[in-house]
Amino acid sequence: MSVYDLYQSYLNPRNTIAPIAPDPRLLYPQNYQGGGDGYSVYNPDPNMTRTSRNYVNPFPYDPMEDFGTSNYGYVEQPRKGIQGLFDQYVKGSIPAQLIGKTVKGLANMLPPNRAGIFQNELLGADFMLDNTGRIVSNNYNTPQGIMAGYNPVSGGLLNMLTGGRKGEPATYGLDKSYDKRRETVSKTLKEKYGMTDAEIEAAVAGEYEGDVPINPATGLPTDLINRLDLFNQSQNLLNKRLSAADIIYNRKLEERQEEKQNQERIARETRQKAEAARKNQTYTGGSDRQNIVDRNTGRRDATGGDRGSKGASDRFSNKSGRGRTGY
Repeated sequence: MSVYDLYQSYLNPRNTIAPIAPDPRLLYPQNYQGGGDGYSVYNPDPNMTRTSRNYVNPFPYDPMEDFGTSNYGYVEQPRKGIQGLFDQYVKGSIPAQLIGKTVKGLANMLPPNRAGIFQNELLGADFMLDNTGRIVSNNYNTPQGIMAGYNPVSGGLLNMLTGGRKGEPATYGLDKSYDKRRETVSKTLKEKYGMTDAEIEAAVAGEYEGDVPINPATGLPTDLINRLDLFNQSQNLLNKRLSAADIIYNRKLEERQEEKQNQERIARETRQKAEAARKNQTYTGGSDRQNIVDRNTGRRDATGGDRGSKGASDRFSNKSGRGRTGY
């Protein structure tokens, strides 16, 4: 088989013959600069790279869905909500095991990390990330590797540090970068290969069915049309994971709010108990019910023992025997 046929198999996904891919070191030499150890975004350092093996499932697994066998190593039903997320993300770490409840309390105080959730979702889609969150890859010609060297989360540090008072919020996703790269490829296809605007538009949409232009410098078919298709696949995959991350992030915000409200309720009831004890009363329930019983008279008070309140004791009119008084 000729080199041309091999390239055709690479450009046509219906053919299963292994493609001959261009060397990305020639396409993007800037991504290979700076490291004396030979590592780069196309040859990532394994000690600084996160892969799908580092993905953490953010949702509890239902053993009944797999006839009692857990895909995620759970022996029993994991806890839900904040506690479940804490179990998965924090509890298994050595500091958490050493510090215990202190770490748990601190974790519940921290706001949800949207960037961390997004990065975790990218790992679940087989993207590889370095320790700064930048996409790296050992296979450039894949949807997960075509954007190697780009960081899906950019900026926002000053905004975060100042609580939103200064700077711009972080940007999530790479839509502008995908568009910019498409524009560059489209310009090359028009100026170097003489493709028409209609042909380029079809190529950008992934619908081009014409002949693949030949690179005059090499005499081989250009891979630019296939690269446009990879941009589309990559962007769709990345944005799906971004949408999933936003769902998880918003749910964590809701759970954090629910946890805060629960803590406020506990604190309120604790104050009521203390106030009831001060008044020689017995606290019997939540603040939304008649919950204080006077130990001397047996009368029930719905005020929760609030200081200075007259209460709502179970007293009745002497005339009818009906209707409470004392509101």
